[in-house]
Amino acid sequence: MQWLVVASALAIVIFSVSVPVSATVYQVPVLAAFAIGVLQCGSLPLSLVAPRWAVAGWALGAAGFVLFGVAAAGAPWPLDVCGLLSLCALLLSLGLRRPVIEGVVGWAAGIAIPLLLLFLVGAGATGNATVDGIVANLVTSTAITAFVLLAAVFFAQRARLRGDLAAEQQRRGIVEERNRIARELHDVVAHSMSVIQVQASSAPYRLPQLDDDARREFGEIAASARSAMQEMRQLLGVLRSDGADVVRMPQPGVAQIAELAHTLERAGTRVTVDLDDALPAEGLASTAAYRIAQESLSNVVRHAPGAPARVHAELVDGAIMLRVENDAPAAPAAIQRATRGHGIIGMRERCEMLGGTLHAGPTSAGGYLVRATLPVAASAPTLATSRAVHSSAVHSSAAPSSTTHSKDPERP
Repeated sequence: MQWLVVASALAIVIFSVSVPVSATVYQVPVLAAFAIGVLQCGSLPLSLVAPRWAVAGWALGAAGFVLFGVAAAGAPWPLDVCGLLSLCALLLSLGLRRPVIEGVVGWAAGIAIPLLLLFLVGAGATGNATVDGIVANLVTSTAITAFVLLAAVFFAQRARLRGDLAAEQQRRGIVEERNRIARELHDVVAHSMSVIQVQASSAPYRLPQLDDDARREFGEIAASARSAMQEMRQLLGVLRSDGADVVRMPQPGVAQIAELAHTLERAGTRVTVDLDDALPAEGLASTAAYRIAQESLSNVVRHAPGAPARVHAELVDGAIMLRVENDAPAAPAAIQRATRGHGIIGMRERCEMLGGTLHAGPTSAGGYLVRATLPVAASAPTLATSRAVHSSAVHSSAAPSSTTHSKDPERP
């Protein structure tokens, strides 16, 4: 609507000047002057809805001007000032709103048609115009209209590029948010579901006094847990192949690793935790260390049930050095088969987000080792605030009074 108002106002202004100028200076009959003005000036608002008809209308008006008009001494010919202004306005509208080819066609028609008619009509239509004057008029008109068209195309392309860049940034933001949700969902849910599945599967062995009904009940619980984890993996795959709320709850840190180890006792996994007193209690690096330890211990429960594990974390040169290692399992893991998931991917993403490194792989003794380096500088308040959306608060617990915890529960 705004474009239509501007184009109509400009058309009225040019029309009010072109009609008397054509009738008096170029001796165009009054009715013909009105018709030429309507065709050329009316092409401006028409270009917003029917650009091809607008170009045809302006070209027809330019042809009528050459046919009915007579060149005056010292006046531009065959393209007068009002015709040049209306053509520039038309090209500006086409260049800003339409494909480039339509603007080029309009520009070529505006220059070629008056020149072609001069040759067809002959010298009678030139009146008092000289050859040098006609050439100068055509060269000047060509240069001015070409500049207007190029400027319109440039600004139109610039606006399109800015729109495409904004859309790409939005798309990348969506992808990053989906990855963040997938990572947090895996870190928080997979750990608990793994513990539930292992506890339910091992209950008949740990509690021999259970009757058959209770054994079947635990078996159904374990089956439901396995099914839920499989569905979660499918959901994670969808999220990673393609809005969460801002953090509102305290994030767990390295101090909560001791409580995490205590939770695994009931699944029959012995975890020895050794934490440096100098470790930061909060911040992105501390939260990342907790999540990496959580995922690593979850993998021990799933893929090496019963194998003892050790967690060691210390502050070295301004970075948290985290080491999670487990021994080889006493027997092959039969409770849950090892499947390719998103755990290592999520841990590596956390390290890379903080500028750290991650190493994960089997040891020579048959166990598995996860070693992460997490710079504490990435936990500065400014960076933590700017990246607050990169962590989700779905679990919080009170920090224990001691940072060193060692448990040796009775094995089932």
